[in-house]
Amino acid sequence: MLFRIYFNREKAFHFDIKSVTLHYKCKCYTLTLMNRLHIIILTLTCLIAASCNNHTGYNHKLAAVDSLLAAGAVDSAYSELNNIKPEEIRTTEDSAFFYLLNTQAAYRMYKPIKSMDGLNFAIRFYSDGNSNREKLATAFFYKGNILYGNGDAKSGIKYLKNAEFIAEKTNNHELRHKIYEAFVVINEAADEDRIAMKYSWKSLHESEVAEKKNWLAHAFNNLAVLYAKEGKKDSSEIYLKKSMALLKFIPKRDRLFIMNNIGVYFMKNDKERAKEYFLQILKTSPIEEAYENLASIYAGEGNNKLAEEMWTKALKSGNLQVKDDVLHAMFRNQTKNADFIAAAATAERLINLKDSMAMKRDNVNLKAMQAEFDNVNSKQEYERKMTIAIAVIIILTLCASIALLYLRYKQYKTKAAMAHDQMMIRSYEAQIEELKRQGESREKEIEAINRRKEKLLEKHRDTLNRGYLLYSDIMKGKTTVLWKKRDFECVIEYFRLVDVEFVDRLDNLFDDLSPKYKFFLILEHIGKTDAEIMTIMGVAEVSLRSIRSRVNKKSVIRG
Repeated sequence: MLFRIYFNREKAFHFDIKSVTLHYKCKCYTLTLMNRLHIIILTLTCLIAASCNNHTGYNHKLAAVDSLLAAGAVDSAYSELNNIKPEEIRTTEDSAFFYLLNTQAAYRMYKPIKSMDGLNFAIRFYSDGNSNREKLATAFFYKGNILYGNGDAKSGIKYLKNAEFIAEKTNNHELRHKIYEAFVVINEAADEDRIAMKYSWKSLHESEVAEKKNWLAHAFNNLAVLYAKEGKKDSSEIYLKKSMALLKFIPKRDRLFIMNNIGVYFMKNDKERAKEYFLQILKTSPIEEAYENLASIYAGEGNNKLAEEMWTKALKSGNLQVKDDVLHAMFRNQTKNADFIAAAATAERLINLKDSMAMKRDNVNLKAMQAEFDNVNSKQEYERKMTIAIAVIIILTLCASIALLYLRYKQYKTKAAMAHDQMMIRSYEAQIEELKRQGESREKEIEAINRRKEKLLEKHRDTLNRGYLLYSDIMKGKTTVLWKKRDFECVIEYFRLVDVEFVDRLDNLFDDLSPKYKFFLILEHIGKTDAEIMTIMGVAEVSLRSIRSRVNKKSVIRG
């Protein structure tokens, strides 16, 4: 029994694979009436755009061709592209878009790609950081398909992985979906079923997000096949039934390989129904898998002549794995019927085929290729993130430094302003005292100076009032245990009014000393004993010695 996945080239590509064939289509639908009307409108748009010879005309025409391709009207798109003369396109952007569309249309129509110069031109243009990244991913996608189909697996994988890397940074579900489907085929073909399963789940996710029922049908079919290969029959059956439920959303000509899998499912318990599916496929568009499965049923019924006829047709496949399955089935049937001469000939063909398959496997290590790209990509992504992180750290450090410098500057400016104001207040007080000694005739001048003094006091009233209250508390025997830095600063500023010379000396000698330690020096200055200082500051004798040691050390350094 051949349980298959198939990938149709109209979606992306088609090439020989070893164990399953993936049938997947994105936009190539059987045209309903609405689709036909849509394509007619798009074609008319192309004709109107063709009448324009300026840049805008070509841009619109190419956009219309792109819409035709998206709608599955590949023939119409290819025809419109043939009406465009590349040498008449004036802009590099339009030229790149033309070559990308032309390669896409030719490839989807199975036209031979004689040269990739045009596609390479598009890749060079879209590789510019300011250009369309989705179009670059699309260009990488088709180049990867072409190279892989031509036997250059390593280069093909490289371009497909680049396409995946770019596509995953976009919001284009269709682009990601077809790339994931490509990797399902490639990895399943190389028996890298774990990787194929990973991409199948990614494909299913994109199908669900895009709410495309035809995508879902194929995604479920892919999972059914991969689970069948793992021997997980229950899981395979679950996803096959999900695919069957969505079969009506797939155009008839695109249902063949899912129908083949459904036929395989019925071969276990309802061979007649299975036959109906396989015969329906052969009437629509014969595929080797259906021939092989029918041959197995006919052989089981004893109809060896018809079985041999089906097997012969199945052997025309270019798929080495299909040939291997068919030859094994033929060999088993020939030995069962004691046809040892034919069995010997079939065995020889199997040996030759196995050698060819082994050589092909040895030449292509897809898992290593993909792992190498992923490792390089992960390293580059890590380095990129580290570069960004370092840049962010540097910027944050600079911002923090600037903020700290600004804060220091603001504090210094505030302190300087307060010191200046306090100096002025003391100056005003001295002037008032002098005027009072001179007699009553100077009352107006005294009043004016008092107003200036009060104005300065008002400016710093909150700080000075709080400093006065806290200083009074200390004089009454209260402690600083619950004080914050701001409280110590307020007391120091108040004490500046009491003894400006001492506080100025503190600022000059101990500028970088904390407010708490400056307060300690004030306590010593006003004659408080060690016992009183310990009570006021709520510290033990050891802590007091530590404070004095630090203050003395600062004094020595300054001295």
